[in-house]
Amino acid sequence: MNFKFNTRNSRLKIAFALAVALLGLTPSAGAQEKKTVRLVTVSFSWNSALPGAVALRKGYYKEQGLALESVFIRGGPAAIAALVSGDADFGSIGGAQAIMRSRARGLDVVIIGSISSAVNYVVIGAKGVKSLADLKGKIVGVTGAGAFSEFAMQTYLKRNKLEPGKDVTLRAVGNTTMRAVALENGLIAAAPFSPDDAVRLIAKGYPMIVNLGEALPIPETIIVARTELLAKYPETAKRFLKGLIQGIHFVKTNKADAIKAGYEAGLKGEPDIVNKAYDLFAPALTFDLSVGTEGLQQILDEDIRNGLVDKQMTVDKAVDTRILKLAQQELRRDGRLP
Repeated sequence: MNFKFNTRNSRLKIAFALAVALLGLTPSAGAQEKKTVRLVTVSFSWNSALPGAVALRKGYYKEQGLALESVFIRGGPAAIAALVSGDADFGSIGGAQAIMRSRARGLDVVIIGSISSAVNYVVIGAKGVKSLADLKGKIVGVTGAGAFSEFAMQTYLKRNKLEPGKDVTLRAVGNTTMRAVALENGLIAAAPFSPDDAVRLIAKGYPMIVNLGEALPIPETIIVARTELLAKYPETAKRFLKGLIQGIHFVKTNKADAIKAGYEAGLKGEPDIVNKAYDLFAPALTFDLSVGTEGLQQILDEDIRNGLVDKQMTVDKAVDTRILKLAQQELRRDGRLP
């Protein structure tokens, strides 16, 4: 019995070694698997943090032989700096713009997975502003010029034949609190909000115009790493992704238990708000961390048009899903993923 078990393990190791060799991911000579990995995150929001919290609480990382250290850093630029310097192994970051711009500048950071396949914003209107048509000739508040919220609103408006700057004015208003105050005082006709903030505003009588998580398929919360780490520790990267894939799949298929695990892992929030917010952000979650490259292409095209990224930049330079595909294949083979 022991002999058969060890033989099977050896065959699996040989198969994996051949696979990574064919993909150009052969580990450096003498490199050993990491037992502890550090994940840098930029948000405690349920829509972005819940899959990782569930993976940790349900023991999916532990099953993969990994201990996870999660470190919170405020802001994408600081998180990217931690990754590039090697202070973190993986990152969970909101908005792919920063990664593609960083990659275009030559920084060693790539997208290896995606928690959300759509934008995690809900557009809330002022009282009496109930539809997209009601926004024509009015002002929509966004976080700031060049922010992801501005890009998301521009893209959504264009998709629905409304020209930003002509049919609808986008105005930099500031953070969530400032946008909510502007909405309540009638200074803007609408603004995008996170799912939990949207639930609070809806409860006050403000109408939901659209849930971009169902209407705008552009990846927002993404998983990133250095190419150096992927080359040196492909097995570690694969195990990390397998743990997170199981976490996100659990979140997609077990609402009540996922929310319970989120609380047990330390996420905060009023139960009624969290329960309703889940229904808004769950449609945007991927099932298996797959990356929507068409949405990324839209982001890149916009940056190239605005002169923020060189026209020679391509999406495939900023995305590396080879190890993700191996992780997905192994989980399906083992019956852990449909």
